[in-house]
Amino acid sequence: MDWPGLVRKYVWDEEKTPHLVRADRLTPAQARSELFVYAFLLAILAAVVTLIAVLGRGRGGALGSPAVALYAVTVLVAAVSLWLRGQPAAALYCATAPLATGAAALAGVLRPDMAGSERLVVAAASGLWLGYAARIIRVARGLHGHD
Repeated sequence: MDWPGLVRKYVWDEEKTPHLVRADRLTPAQARSELFVYAFLLAILAAVVTLIAVLGRGRGGALGSPAVALYAVTVLVAAVSLWLRGQPAAALYCATAPLATGAAALAGVLRPDMAGSERLVVAAASGLWLGYAARIIRVARGLHGHD
């Protein structure tokens, strides 16, 4: 069995999964593919948070508030805009999501019963997400420069 060939075929495709290629070296097709994947996943997350906030199913935290619902809807709209148009402004707004998540975790409003170590893990994951969001901003700027 050709494991490297299967990995290359199903997991790593230079054209569709260019995540290890520098942002300034992406082709327009690669940039659109990366923006699509990021925007799709962010849109799903924003839609779930919106539903939780609207239905008031948060665990006693701030997730049930109208402000969270409004913010999540705006992130959803920005993610769709990033997907459809690849605008750097939409990428910048989408980058506020990891900031908000990390801040909410550290402040204890994401889930009040969260242990300190859990807060740090969520904050660290948000930091990694923010780093990737910075790449998405560069990808969107590069794509916008190509058009």
